[in-house]
Amino acid sequence: MVLILSLLACLTLVAVLLQRNVEHRAGLPISQGKGYTIARHVQYGITVHNETNRLLEKVELWVHAPVKQTATQRCEHLQTSHPHELIADEQGNQAVYLVFRNLPPYAAKIVNVEADLMLSASPNPIPVQNLDVFLKAEKFIESDDAAICRLAQSLKAATPLETVGKIFHWVAENLRYAGYLPKDRGALYALKNRQGDCSEFAYLFTACCRANGIPARVLGGYVCSGNRILNPADYHDWAEFYVNGVWQIADPQRKVFMRDASQYVAMQMLGDSPGNPLGESHRFRFSGDGIKVSMGP
Repeated sequence: MVLILSLLACLTLVAVLLQRNVEHRAGLPISQGKGYTIARHVQYGITVHNETNRLLEKVELWVHAPVKQTATQRCEHLQTSHPHELIADEQGNQAVYLVFRNLPPYAAKIVNVEADLMLSASPNPIPVQNLDVFLKAEKFIESDDAAICRLAQSLKAATPLETVGKIFHWVAENLRYAGYLPKDRGALYALKNRQGDCSEFAYLFTACCRANGIPARVLGGYVCSGNRILNPADYHDWAEFYVNGVWQIADPQRKVFMRDASQYVAMQMLGDSPGNPLGESHRFRFSGDGIKVSMGP
């Protein structure tokens, strides 16, 4: 009886592997997630401080909220301690917009943001309207630069997934982590100087993928397990690439490839997006003279 059960188990495993091989050769999605099943609660605070001795009639604040939906994340509920307007762009970025009127001299406002998320341990297929957006060169992702194109071509392999793997390992092994850099430098800087922070690792990986015709993008947010009060010092950038119908995580700075998806909380998709009111700001943006804004747990 035990022998028969063992034989049946082996046959089942072989059938699964054969089916996955057929799906892979046909270009169909493999290793897809089974839905968003991991609940996560995150929260963070933003302090707006009037450092002047004047009454400020109007102060505007835009704060990143978790991305509405990715292959491994869905934002279910969002709330703030103050009335706000939620602004979204075509990529799924969300920003909380707040206005403070008649802020007294030296006064401070503390804005608390809380979000309920559902995460997935492996990627789920989601509709992509225009993959061309993730193939073009743009600021910090200079995929049309000759030096980047030469590197990308040297890493090209028989299949897109093999190509991505070679790009990932090259970036992870050939760039030196230089610690936090206050301003993004981009892919070309990373290649020329062979160093950077997490942003440069992600930008160079993304640029090489795009130069090889593989859709890729850079995301920013936090890497954490369990419910968490987000700390600004923990902000991190990573990349995603699109192969076989799903977006997969690639984090060359941390040497994480196609795993640990449920630990990545995406707060923004970086790149050209006219509808994103925060532009290149990683956490928040504000408007008003004499204002100091900070994020803290």
